[in-house]
Amino acid sequence: MKYNALEYEMPWRPNYEKQAVAGWLAASAAAVAVNHYSPMPSDPFYWMTGICGVMAMAQLPKAIRLANLQKHLRGRELEFISMKELQKTIKGHPTEMWVGSGFDWENRHTQRAFEILKRDWSSIVNFETTTEKVVRLATGKKKKPKPIGAPWIHGLEPQEQTLMQDLDHTEGHTLIVGTTGAGKTRMFDIMISQAIMRGEAVIIIDPKGDRDMRDKARRVCEAMGEPEKFISFHPAFPEESIRIDPLRNFTRVTEIASRLAALIPSEAGADPFKSFAWQALNNIAQALVMTYQRPNLVLLRRFLEGGPAGLVIKAVEAYAEQVMPEWEAEAEPYREKVKTGSKEKKAFAMLRFYYDVIQPVQPSSELEGLLSMFQHDSTHFSKMVANLLPIMNMLTSGELGKMLSPDAGDLNDTRGITDTAKIINNGQVAYIGLDSLTDSMVGSAIGSIMLSDLTAVAGDRYNFGVNNRVVNIFVDEAAEVINDPFIQLLNKGRGAKLRLFVATQTFSDFAARMGSKDKAIQVLGNLNNKFALRVLDTETQEYITSNLPKTRVKYVMRTQGQNTHGDEPIMHGGNQGERLMEEESDLLPPQLLGMLPNLEFFATISGGRLIKGRLPILQ
Repeated sequence: MKYNALEYEMPWRPNYEKQAVAGWLAASAAAVAVNHYSPMPSDPFYWMTGICGVMAMAQLPKAIRLANLQKHLRGRELEFISMKELQKTIKGHPTEMWVGSGFDWENRHTQRAFEILKRDWSSIVNFETTTEKVVRLATGKKKKPKPIGAPWIHGLEPQEQTLMQDLDHTEGHTLIVGTTGAGKTRMFDIMISQAIMRGEAVIIIDPKGDRDMRDKARRVCEAMGEPEKFISFHPAFPEESIRIDPLRNFTRVTEIASRLAALIPSEAGADPFKSFAWQALNNIAQALVMTYQRPNLVLLRRFLEGGPAGLVIKAVEAYAEQVMPEWEAEAEPYREKVKTGSKEKKAFAMLRFYYDVIQPVQPSSELEGLLSMFQHDSTHFSKMVANLLPIMNMLTSGELGKMLSPDAGDLNDTRGITDTAKIINNGQVAYIGLDSLTDSMVGSAIGSIMLSDLTAVAGDRYNFGVNNRVVNIFVDEAAEVINDPFIQLLNKGRGAKLRLFVATQTFSDFAARMGSKDKAIQVLGNLNNKFALRVLDTETQEYITSNLPKTRVKYVMRTQGQNTHGDEPIMHGGNQGERLMEEESDLLPPQLLGMLPNLEFFATISGGRLIKGRLPILQ
C-alpha cells in the first residue's frame, strides 16, 4: 500500500507539464532543422534530438493526466438510455441493481474540491474554451447556456465506472431526497424498469400522478412481452382504472379499525377522539363479519352516519342462529311488540332479546360492543366521530366510492377488481396515482390507506408466508401519505421481502407530516440506503452527511517575516518559508449537495459506501 505523507496535489494550476512537452518538442524540431542546414557534424544534433524527445515523452503522461482532469471539470453532456440498452446493461448482473455511472468518493476528491472552493472557481472551470468560442463565432452558433448546478463536482474524477448495488443490500430500504426538478422521478424510472425486467412485483404510489412514470412502467411490461401485468389506478381517470379494495386483506377484524383510525390527524399519543373512532369502526366491522358481509368503506360509512339500527337487527339474528337453533320462537314475543314500529324500535327489541335470553347463556363481547354503541347518545356520538366522518366521506364520495369499495355483483361495471395481496401474488405492476394536485386531502387519505393495507399484507407474509416473492414498493412524495402503519412497514418489511424506495424533498416534510422531529427520525432511521440529488435544505444536507467519517485535507502555508534588533536598528533580518499543513474536514462537505446538477447524486449505500453518480434519462 502506497502512502506518502508529504505528497501534495494541486491539479488546478496551469499545465506546466504541457508547456514542458511543447518546449522539448520545439527544441527537438530545432535540432533537426539546424542539422539540415548546418555544415557541422550530424551526431551532436541526433543526440540532441533524441534527448529532447525522451524528455518530452517523460513529461507527456503527466501532461495528459492533468489535461484530462481539468477538461472534465466542464461536466458531461446529459445522456439518454433506451429500454434495450438498460436491459443489456443489467443482463450480466442478475443479483445487482444498476444506479448509473460514477465513482467512489474518497479523500482525493475531497482534497480536489477543497482546492477549488478556496479559490475563484470561475477562473478554473471554463465552460467554453477559446478555440470553441472562435468556432462558435465563425459558425454563428448560439452560446450554450450554463448548466444548472456545478458540473465540476462530478468532474473531480475523470475515470467513471458502472455503479452497481447488490440487491440484497436494498432490502434495508432506500431514501431518495432532492428538490423539485432534481431528478427523483427519473431515478424512479430507472429503478422501476429494472424491477420489472427482473420479473418482480412492483407497486408505485405516486401522489402527483406523473403520466410519464405510469406510461414508462406500462411500456416496460409491453417490452417484456407481458402487457397484462400492468394495472393502473387514478381517481382522475376512473374509466381507465382498476378497482382496488383497500380493506380486503386482514387477519383480525380489528385491523380494519386500526387502518382507518390511522388516517385521523392527531398530535397527542393518546387521543380520546381517535380511540373512540377506532372503537366505533371496530364495532361495525365485527358486526359485518358476524352477518357474513365483507367490510368495505361504503358499508362502514353507512352505519356510522345512518346509525347501526339495521345492523343490530341482523347481528343479533345471525348470532342467535349460531348459538340457539330455536331462537325464533324465543324472539317472537319481542318482535310482536314492535311489529309496526320503526327500525330503531325493532333494533331495541332485538337488543332486549339478546340481554334477556342470549346473554345469560352465551354472551358475545363483539356483539355487545355494537349494542353499546347503538345505545350511546347520538349527539355525543356524532361529536366523537367528527374527525372520522370527513375521511370516510372523502373515500366514498362519487366515483371514488365505486373504485375503493368495488361491488363484485355489479354486472354493469366491467372494470377489474383487485387488492394488494393479489397484485403481489400475481407478480403484477400496479401504478397507483393519487391526483394530489387536484385534491391533496383525498389523495393523502388514499395513499395512507393503501400503505396501511400493504402493512397488513406484510404482516401476513411475515407470519405465514413461505417462499415469498420479492415486492418493490415505490412511494414518491412520501411525506404526503406517511402514517404510523407505514413506519411499521419500514420496520418489518424486510422480513416479508418488501423493498421500499421512498422519495421526498426535505427532512422537514416528514417532521411536518408526523408532527415531530422524533417521528421523522424514526422514519429515516429505517432507511439504510440514501440517495441525495440536489438538496437546498440545510437540515437535510446535514442529515445526509452527518454519519460520514471525517478526513484530513492538506494545504500549503506560506510565511514571510522581517525583524530588527532594538540595539542595532540598522541591522535587518528576514525569513520566508512554506509548510505543508493538514486540517480535519468533512469527507463530503454538506454544501456540495446544494450545487448538484440535475440527475446527479451522492449516495451512501451498502453500509456506508459513499458514491458520486449520475443517471441518464430513460427514453
